[in-house]
Amino acid sequence: MESLNSQSKPERATISNYLTLQKNLDEVIGKIGLCRTIELVKSFIDNSSIGVNETEKFKLIATYIIAQTIRSFDLKEDDFYTSKIREYRDARMACFHLLKRYTDCSYAKIGEAFEQKKRNILYFCQKCDEMLSIPDFYPVFTSRYKRVEDQVLLFISKLP
Repeated sequence: MESLNSQSKPERATISNYLTLQKNLDEVIGKIGLCRTIELVKSFIDNSSIGVNETEKFKLIATYIIAQTIRSFDLKEDDFYTSKIREYRDARMACFHLLKRYTDCSYAKIGEAFEQKKRNILYFCQKCDEMLSIPDFYPVFTSRYKRVEDQVLLFISKLP
């Protein structure tokens, strides 16, 4: 068997990605069990994304994401859409990013739901990607985002 050092960078990256995938799968299995993990993966294969024309599903998912974000970021619901405090802005940014990631909705459609311009949604989604790419610099945001994302994935997996 070849050593990891004798392999090219793309091969090492692929092996590293598979090792990360396996580690994460083991964690999921440890949390929810093998049978539920299999059901979850099957549901992702069947429903990997929600179409734009499924307006009711979008509203349902958006409402759920907002509720989970408010809870995870420990915010007041009344101030969620308007507060300029960093935690509220970060929470809204997480919502934008999760909606874009798990629905087929455009930036403009997400902006309508939050009364924001398309450019704002695009900017915050890119900023969120940057923050998630260096989790050591944003540990609080990353842990809260991951907590919300885990809940959203479970929620989406149960949708018809």
